[in-house]
Amino acid sequence: MRSLVTGATGFIGSHVAEMLKARGHTVRLLVRDEKRLFPELKQGYEIVRGDVTQTAAELRKAVEGVDYVFHVAGLIKGRTQDEFDLVNAYGTRSLCEAVKQGRPELMRLVLVSSLAAIGPCEDSRHVVSEDTTPHPVTFYGRSKLLGEKFARMFMKDFPITIIRPPAVYGPRDTGILEFFKWMAKGYSLQFGSEEKAFSMIHGRDLARGIIESAMHEATVGEDFFLTDPEPYTMGWTMAALREVLRPTRNKRLAPPVWLAKAFARVNDVLQWITRKPRLPNSDKMRELLPPYWVCSAEKARRVFGFTTQIPFLDGLRETAEWYIKQGWIKVV
Repeated sequence: MRSLVTGATGFIGSHVAEMLKARGHTVRLLVRDEKRLFPELKQGYEIVRGDVTQTAAELRKAVEGVDYVFHVAGLIKGRTQDEFDLVNAYGTRSLCEAVKQGRPELMRLVLVSSLAAIGPCEDSRHVVSEDTTPHPVTFYGRSKLLGEKFARMFMKDFPITIIRPPAVYGPRDTGILEFFKWMAKGYSLQFGSEEKAFSMIHGRDLARGIIESAMHEATVGEDFFLTDPEPYTMGWTMAALREVLRPTRNKRLAPPVWLAKAFARVNDVLQWITRKPRLPNSDKMRELLPPYWVCSAEKARRVFGFTTQIPFLDGLRETAEWYIKQGWIKVV
């Protein structure tokens, strides 16, 4: 089997590529800069230079002769809706068009979308499922939903499966790194007075689920959430991480919502001046403020037997140790 992985210089894509290689696949990576690959991926992989913002004609070389496409690449930090759409939506459309033109006999394309494409829960009594009406609240979420819509346009041409993870953590991740940095300094953060609950999944569990979804006929044309069985509360998670990191301080920062929003608006201005995303901006606050981001993986369990294998506390410990070893965080 020959597989193409987009986004292999990132957290999830790197794990997908490694797992495919371990399963005996010949793995091709679509990358802009080989220097950004993690050390484990610098040998034993086919490299095609480029990215999903290229035209379908330019992407034909990347999809030529492959049996599977794992489309993991995505923009997670941006300033405008257009910036997110260019990569997450129109990049998906270009890749699908390249497959249609150059590899219509493809066995499967797996699109990695996001819980953000559907949006947060209405309240603590509800859990987001595959039947929930999409209501994304951020630029990122809207771009991912548009990417899904583009992918569905090609489902009549070749088999496609859509995977929606919630928050993902684990070694190599930069998305949740800032949270670990604050906790390593002994500061816990809370926006608003309401306890927050959220779904999570370890990066390797997610990568395994992404691959397994591609190997089952029953997943063709379907979308799935992949997550740990139970959600976690922010208070419990911060207490658990304090036990793992053991910082000398133990201070809770709880700025009022109005102040957090004001700070975000300052970052809005600064990112326009610098032309680089600054977090948290106002768009990011629309993700941070809702108290419930909880989804269910029941459909994935029922259809292709997916279950997570990495206990959350073990995953937190492994992630913290990896960050410390890499020098990404320092416990004080």
